[in-house]
Amino acid sequence: MTTVLQRTAPPTAARGWWAKTVAAARYEYLMQVRRPAVWVVVLGLIALRCASPFPPGFTSSTDLPFLVADWAGNFVMLCPIGVGAVLADRARRESRLELNDLLASTPTGIGPRLWGKAIGAGAATITPVAVAWAGLLGYLTAQHGAGVIPVGLAAFAAVVLPGLVFISACSVTVPYLTGPVLYRIGVFGYWIWGNMVGPRFGIPTPAGTPFEAIGEYPAGAWFHGTLFDARQRGITPTGGEAVLSIAFLLLMALATLMITQLVLTRRNPS
Repeated sequence: MTTVLQRTAPPTAARGWWAKTVAAARYEYLMQVRRPAVWVVVLGLIALRCASPFPPGFTSSTDLPFLVADWAGNFVMLCPIGVGAVLADRARRESRLELNDLLASTPTGIGPRLWGKAIGAGAATITPVAVAWAGLLGYLTAQHGAGVIPVGLAAFAAVVLPGLVFISACSVTVPYLTGPVLYRIGVFGYWIWGNMVGPRFGIPTPAGTPFEAIGEYPAGAWFHGTLFDARQRGITPTGGEAVLSIAFLLLMALATLMITQLVLTRRNPS
């Protein structure tokens, strides 16, 4: 009996903040990754973009950093819209299922639930992107050799992942204020305006600056990737500007979560 009692997990109230967050993240991940819509929408948008014609000689390039960086640019062109769309309903899910009072009565707390939702559901929605990227690296490795793998992993971390983390954080927080439908419209408009409408259109936009989310700066600075909007501004990104671009996205993701936690805590101080 003593052995059984010693092996019994401590009650939730006795666990620390991080343990509660990890438990919430695990639950959210398993719930989200099993949704067919996550895979269909995200993979569908990747396939839609990658099925478009490529510049002549692109897929046969022997410059591995350039080749991988441009593939990364194709991956991140549209799929963040899908990531945002399928994550948007996570904020209102408890309310829709009438679970708010039940969750408020648990000792987990608003903070661990929010951060667990962002980490777990966000990671689950990014999982199809990672799986597709792994499949692409397998194909490129067969064509160009094993040297593709470290370059591909670095490009995914530097070019693809920061924008997805930023969109994921916004998608589990902003819908608390706007609702999922309005947020989906907003994230579509933001992504097109802020990342794909370049300065040539004469519209004020962060596209081509370190504050875009499409990864053009790290792709150009570290992997010799094709520059579109930055070049229209007469900019050739440096390594420092690439770091600034990534840091901006990650800091904005953190700020969004912290502000939302503060707002939700004031709404429900208990």
